[in-house]
Amino acid sequence: MKKNSGQTALENAILIAVVVAGLLAMFKFLQNGAQGRIRQAADTFGGGEQYESGVTKCYDKDGNEISC
Repeated sequence: MKKNSGQTALENAILIAVVVAGLLAMFKFLQNGAQGRIRQAADTFGGGEQYESGVTKCYDKDGNEISC
């Protein structure tokens, strides 16, 4: 009986490790997908330009250049 229970514990440990690895991989793919969607939305909203301090120009509602 002891031999069987040790074997079962090892199988459970391996199964848990495989499930955790799968969940981590799935999280990484979901994270990359979300970042891609956010970047796509930002590019659409910002005309393809990203904010860069000192380079990006900001304008008020009348079209006058202001500091960002």
